Amino acid sequence: MNIKKRMTLHFEEGLKFIGNCLPMSLGMLWRRFLYGFFLQQSGSKLRVGSAVSIQGLKNIILGNNVSFNRFSSLYASRGEINLGNNVFLGDFSSINANDAHVKIGSNVAIGPMTIIQGANHNFQRHDIPIVDQGHIESRVEIADDVWIGAKSVILPGVKIGTGAVVGAGSIVTKDVPDFAIVAGVPAKIIKMRK
Repeated sequence: MNIKKRMTLHFEEGLKFIGNCLPMSLGMLWRRFLYGFFLQQSGSKLRVGSAVSIQGLKNIILGNNVSFNRFSSLYASRGEINLGNNVFLGDFSSINANDAHVKIGSNVAIGPMTIIQGANHNFQRHDIPIVDQGHIESRVEIADDVWIGAKSVILPGVKIGTGAVVGAGSIVTKDVPDFAIVAGVPAKIIKMRK
């Protein structure tokens, strides 16, 4: 890594640290300014709670009225995250788009402690440790008007349709059709909203 890139990284981390130390409203304003400046694109009314971790700022596009609650995290160092308008990410939730593309539409509520995992580990070879085999590139797509309940897990390659509801604690391994309500491990359709 060249010196300029390292200095920029340390500068960003220092500014984030200061933002997390500032109290309530002042910290929220600082984080809005800071992340709005460094993100690839950020709409108006960005809200970033305390202790939020965002990596790969230049690979993240945000619409208007996006909220990241306390201790949530976004990882896009080697991928891309694209969020529409009115997206809410609950406390302790994570969107991981390293080696992946995660696209979330507008008017989406993501409950606390939810994980959206864009890529998976390679593990085919036996002569190389799994951690050294890299990732299988993938996508996750979540359409407009979706509610994902607390402690859910969305796995790589999944598409969640418009108006869908994912019950709390579900593990979504397959596509979810428009207006479906899914729940369970693995998630299955339990009802249609329409």
